[in-house]
Amino acid sequence: MKRIVLILALLAAGSSFSFGQAIPGAIRQIDIFAGATFVYGSPDYTPQHAAGFGLFGTADVTPHWGIELDYNSVDILQHSPAKEWTFEYGVRYHRDYGRYSPFLRASAGHGVFEFAPNFFQAGAKPGYNLIAIGGGTDIAITNRISARASAEYQSWFTGGVTGPPNVGGNGSDKYLPHGLTPILFQIGASYHFTGSEKIR
Repeated sequence: MKRIVLILALLAAGSSFSFGQAIPGAIRQIDIFAGATFVYGSPDYTPQHAAGFGLFGTADVTPHWGIELDYNSVDILQHSPAKEWTFEYGVRYHRDYGRYSPFLRASAGHGVFEFAPNFFQAGAKPGYNLIAIGGGTDIAITNRISARASAEYQSWFTGGVTGPPNVGGNGSDKYLPHGLTPILFQIGASYHFTGSEKIR
């Protein structure tokens, strides 16, 4: 967690230092921003939903293409201490329509499932690689502040999570034979370090 926050902080600090003295025309070619979100969704582990928070850092390096780092941490409601957290890196494509910037995103990363010990066999590996697809809209409030609403679908490469024998339902000892496929919904805000110029 500390490393992830540090990466986002360095991205923010680096953008301010590197672009603060650049030629104005060059600045407008790269939009660097970072933000935080409230996260709610389906953890694909129990029928209960999950809620938590997210952090993200984005650099749009062309008028339509950019890169993004994302961190999400959610607690499975009514099933404490079960928790899912993910760190993702990927590419995004967006279009601008006045204040609105809808986008699509594809990413890869790593997820960790912090589980209640009785629900897994001893020695189960808690960390897994994953891929994710998602999309949403950034809405410019000012040239520096934007709101965001987004959603994403994750596919964790768990290979099936094994539980104690004969307690998985119908004689099965597999809780998740299809792996984990959480769906998350995010709403939040971001700060543009280089200025978006969408409000004139």
